[in-house]
Amino acid sequence: MKRLIGVTIFMVMQTFMAVGQSGGNYASSVGISGGYVEDGFGVMATYNYHLNRDSYAQLSIFAAIAEDRGTFDIPYNIFTVQPGYFIKVWEQRNFKKYALNIGGGGVIGYEVINNGNNTLETGAIIDAKSQFLFGVYVGVEGEIILGNNFSILIKANEYYHINSDIGHFYPYAGIGLRYFLF
Repeated sequence: MKRLIGVTIFMVMQTFMAVGQSGGNYASSVGISGGYVEDGFGVMATYNYHLNRDSYAQLSIFAAIAEDRGTFDIPYNIFTVQPGYFIKVWEQRNFKKYALNIGGGGVIGYEVINNGNNTLETGAIIDAKSQFLFGVYVGVEGEIILGNNFSILIKANEYYHINSDIGHFYPYAGIGLRYFLF
């Protein structure tokens, strides 16, 4: 796990060092989105550093509030930080009103199962435990440009948490707003 964290931090540092050396003065943007996660609701805040017109490095903070419904209802939360890299794969050329970006990166975070309690109200014992988690993700972002500074953001990520007790694959799909800083 320490090695994966070190590799992820190294990749992010290399990306930002390359940005600084490229000499480009491109916009940064911030965004927030909310939407569906498996069994609940998620919210994501992002900071993007645009390397050029067609790519950007992204740092996201994600939180999920959910409840696994089965024989017993077990609440859980996931909190992660996600460094990543995205490229533009399609853009409407006429007025630049629409764009589609794909990317991915690493995931580091913490999952809290049943508020940290390993027993349910019924006395049943939960085999899973709250723990740090790590993994990778792939994502798709659609943008609808509203003006010079704002765009509607449609986002979908699929996470692979290597050591999660909740499940290895975890989806997020949300809609939100992106603001461009110049």
